[in-house]
Amino acid sequence: MAFRVADSTTRNTNVERINTQRARLSVLQERITSGKRINRPSDDPSGAAAVIRLKTNQSEIEQFKRSANFANQRLTAADDVLSGYENILERVKTLVSQGLSDTATQTAKNALATELEAMRGRILNVANTKYEDEYLFGGSRQAAPPFDPTTSAPNPNPAAPQYIQIEPGANAIPVGVTSDTVFRDGTSDIFTDLTSAITALRGTGNPATDRTTLQNSFARLETYKNLVSVAHSQVGGNMNITEMAQSRLSEDSLSYGARIDSIEGDDFASSAVELAETQSALEATLQIVAKGRRSLFDFLG
Repeated sequence: MAFRVADSTTRNTNVERINTQRARLSVLQERITSGKRINRPSDDPSGAAAVIRLKTNQSEIEQFKRSANFANQRLTAADDVLSGYENILERVKTLVSQGLSDTATQTAKNALATELEAMRGRILNVANTKYEDEYLFGGSRQAAPPFDPTTSAPNPNPAAPQYIQIEPGANAIPVGVTSDTVFRDGTSDIFTDLTSAITALRGTGNPATDRTTLQNSFARLETYKNLVSVAHSQVGGNMNITEMAQSRLSEDSLSYGARIDSIEGDDFASSAVELAETQSALEATLQIVAKGRRSLFDFLG
C-alpha cells in the first residue's frame, strides 16, 4: 500500500539535519581556530579532566622555575660581589705588607693609610650591597644593613640565610651567605681590623706596638680571605644546584606541555577536510530545502 510522508515530518527532519550540520561546523571551526580538540569540558569530559590535572602540575612546575631563576640570579649576584671583595682583600694585603717594610717612610705610610681607608669604605659598600631592595648579605635580617653605614658597627641581631625551595619534594637551599660568616668571625670584623691597621700606619708614637698591630692585621686578613673563600664555595655549589634544577624543571614543563597537547590538541588537516565535507553537506541540504524537493534520504529518514 502506498504511503505519503507528512510535510511536517520532512520539514522537521531537514531542520534537525541543518542544525546538526551547523553545530558540527561550529565545532570544527572552533577547533581549527583554537588548534584544540577540547575547548570545553563537554567536548571530552575525561580528556578535559586529565588536561586540568596536567595543567595544574605544569603551573606548579612554572612556579618552581620562577623560584629557581630568582635563586640563581641572587646567587650569581652574591658570587660577583664576593669576587670583587676578594680582589679588594688582595689589595689590602699588599698595602699592609708595604706598611711593614723597613724602608717605608712615614710619608709613604700615611699614603698607604689613606688608600686603606678608601678600601675600607669599598668593603663597607660591599657588605651592605642590596639586591632587589634586600641586603645581599643580610639573610633573614633585613630591617637594617649588616653594618652601620657611618660607624661600620656590625648589626647586633642574629641572622640566618634565606632559603628557597626550587624543586617539588626537594629541600630548600640558601640563596646566599650572611655578613656574619664573611666579614666577621668570633674574634673581630674586617672593619675593626682595618681601622687598627690605619691607625698603626699613621703612627701612635710607639713604633714597636704599631708594627705588632700591622702584623696582627696582616694575619687577620688571611682569616678573612679564608672566610670569603668558603662563602664563595658555598655560593658556587648552590649555583650549580639551581642550574641543574632549572634544566630539570624546563624538561618537566615541556613534557607536561607535550602530554597536554596530545590530549587536547587537534589534527588540523583532518578537521579541515571534515569542515569542507560538512560545509558541502550543509549547502546541499539547504539547496534541497530551498527547492522544496525530497530526496530518497528524506524517505529513508
